[in-house]
Amino acid sequence: MKADSKKEGTMNRKLASVLGVLAMGAGVVLVTPSTAQAAYPTCNAQKVKYTSGSYFTYQPYYTGTGSRNCVMGYGAQSDGVYALQNAIRFCYKSISVDGIYGSQTRQAVVDVQTVEKVGVDGVYGPVTRKAMDWPIYKGGQGGGFVGCSEPGF
Repeated sequence: MKADSKKEGTMNRKLASVLGVLAMGAGVVLVTPSTAQAAYPTCNAQKVKYTSGSYFTYQPYYTGTGSRNCVMGYGAQSDGVYALQNAIRFCYKSISVDGIYGSQTRQAVVDVQTVEKVGVDGVYGPVTRKAMDWPIYKGGQGGGFVGCSEPGF
């Protein structure tokens, strides 16, 4: 009986060690996803964003949430792409404005990301939006395009 009790104690300690390691491992697995960046939806429209008073710009956004935290990449087609292309055309370089995120738009985004010193991947997203210059317009009589600015929003 004494030998059985000793074996049982050893087995219990081994089982406890294994369970402890598994619990610690599970803790790591549970922590890791919380540090991963959330996926953003695809921008599918453009909205007016006021900078101050009657000054405004147009920026891409996702209609499902109303958020400007959205992404666009090769193959996207929307008014959001149109707003991005217009911003690049007015503030950076000549580009076709057709609402289609093709190779020309991807290269233009790479150029903007390089100039603004943000991660260069050719994909438009929140980091690029906040770093780039946007065409600023003035509403009302005598309004229109007034220049480019990095509103930081």
